[in-house]
Amino acid sequence: MIAATRCPHHILFVDDEEKALHYFRQCFEDEYIIHTATNAADGYRLLEIHGARIGILMTDQRMTGESGIELMERARRLLPNVVRILVTAYTDYDSAVNAVNEGRAWRYLHKPLDPVQLGAVLEEGMAAYQTLQDRDRLLHERAETLRGQLMADKVNGMGILAEGLNHHMRNALTVVRAFIDLAPMKLMEEIDARHPRDPSFWIETQGQAQAQIERIQSLLTHLAHASYARKLERTDIVQLTELLAETQAAYAVHLQDKHLHLEMNVSPDMPSLLVHGERFRQLLRLLFIEEINHLHAGDHILIRAHVEKDALGDEYAVITFADNGAWGGPKDSAANLFDPFYTRSRKPDDFGVNMMACYVTIHLHGGTVSARRLDPQGLELTMRLPLDPDKNTQEAEEFLRRAISHDATWSQRGELAA
Repeated sequence: MIAATRCPHHILFVDDEEKALHYFRQCFEDEYIIHTATNAADGYRLLEIHGARIGILMTDQRMTGESGIELMERARRLLPNVVRILVTAYTDYDSAVNAVNEGRAWRYLHKPLDPVQLGAVLEEGMAAYQTLQDRDRLLHERAETLRGQLMADKVNGMGILAEGLNHHMRNALTVVRAFIDLAPMKLMEEIDARHPRDPSFWIETQGQAQAQIERIQSLLTHLAHASYARKLERTDIVQLTELLAETQAAYAVHLQDKHLHLEMNVSPDMPSLLVHGERFRQLLRLLFIEEINHLHAGDHILIRAHVEKDALGDEYAVITFADNGAWGGPKDSAANLFDPFYTRSRKPDDFGVNMMACYVTIHLHGGTVSARRLDPQGLELTMRLPLDPDKNTQEAEEFLRRAISHDATWSQRGELAA
């Protein structure tokens, strides 16, 4: 069997007898990638280094230092799915039985090991490990799907809200605008020419009122657009470091005036991002505006960005905004941040739709956004954007299709657990 056809999962064999390790490697190195260690401490370090790539941990029971059962217990906490095989001598029979019954060992084998029997056990163990990995993959996909559905429901709810606001508020604003438009003319008609009054107060008030009405109408327009939003076309290649520097420069005066301390830490490995350029730039601007509006003099802002892989191997750009500002009441949930018209500042003139707009933008890029409160105070906002532009929030039908296709996997898992 050539190396290209090896099992993708590795085996770790821990035994304080060098000959046993050498013999094992000779027998199975053509079929599996094998790691060996002569004590539990070194074995555990290999588990930490290789992680989920190790599908089977096979360990002798009696070794210098930690025993095999103790190593398996630590391995179970580190990698719950790893298949654990205990190798014992006849005198360790009771320990082996207890280890299996308590769930620390998947199987136990007696020394001396028969290579044919051991080969069959390893093959079965790898199949069991693959089943557990498939289960976790399915659960991860389900969690991602449900999270995507929640985001989609939230966006749709915002659209329904927008439609209602458009219907009820525009009628009222039309009446208010008509009154304000007529007020200056009516006021001037009533002024006594012999004792003219200064109309500037009324004119300025009219201007301010009109500006506020236009602001409300603009807000309603943006909310209405959200109800018809679909996935954005990601056709613009951007560098996150450059965009952040550009946005920081645009708001440098505001940051300085408020004495806010800004620190940015973008991983040097951060690749170019494929985004909807206009909406992504607007997203960063809104985030800076939120920080400036809600923080107090001397507060700190930390922006971090790096790339990480999920359990399925998909890569995401993870962008985090964290600050140490106080906000809301003690019972306020960080999730409220994305609700329409919720504000951290509680200022009456703050509409509180910026974070909702950010939520929608990330969703339309196929990503997710979450918020959590920091201790003792502060907020951390985490955005996960898939690097693959074709990666998007899965629909419910897709989840059902995949769930049905994995029915055999669930059945197999149930048989193994029985």
